[in-house]
Amino acid sequence: MIMFPALEDVAQELNVAPESLWQESLGAYLTRELRLTDLDIADLQDRYGVISPEELKAKIDSGDIYSHPAWEEMIEWENMVAHRGRLLQLETSLVFS
Repeated sequence: MIMFPALEDVAQELNVAPESLWQESLGAYLTRELRLTDLDIADLQDRYGVISPEELKAKIDSGDIYSHPAWEEMIEWENMVAHRGRLLQLETSLVFS
């Protein structure tokens, strides 16, 4: 069985308040997830030469871009945008709590 150090143990070792360590750790996690999501979105923007899922859909509908795999990636992109919004909400609530 793997044992992980308790937050209190790490905070004590680092001489910081457990609440501060928890909040900073959560903030770092959210920042990392936002950065990874932004990188994935940027990859799709570069791949298709568009700035939004809506613009990609318009190019698919007009036949400028072949629908496979663009259609699936458009749906994935829409999900990433929604995920990014949730991450930003969590990050904002963390800052104001």
